[in-house]
Amino acid sequence: MGRMILAVVVALIVAFAIITIVEMLGATVVLPPSTEVLKDPAAIRQYMMNMPPMAYAMVVIGWIVGAFAAGFIVTKMSRRESPGLTLPILVGVLMTIGAIINFVMLPHPTWFVIVGLLVFIPFTIIGHRLAR
Repeated sequence: MGRMILAVVVALIVAFAIITIVEMLGATVVLPPSTEVLKDPAAIRQYMMNMPPMAYAMVVIGWIVGAFAAGFIVTKMSRRESPGLTLPILVGVLMTIGAIINFVMLPHPTWFVIVGLLVFIPFTIIGHRLAR
């Protein structure tokens, strides 16, 4: 049981690290908002809704790579204790919940929200399949 919990925690840490790194690389393509924008909620909302699609694409790429890595890692670490899809799906659900929290906190285009709701579980399963 402890190994399964550790596998989920490590998979989530690695996934969020990968997502953060890819988003930092994306910040070189689209500059982050100024401090004045960050202080004004209306300006943040306007900034988020007017970001170029390339900025959102970088985030989606990070999500895909992070979810894939999480599925791969959770499967490799818990192979003996949980050979099925339970843990990869759990990791995908937890990542989806994190995205939902992000969607509630900040405005995003509708297409981005839909992709965010659909990307995590399939790619954790693909990572699981490759790890077997």
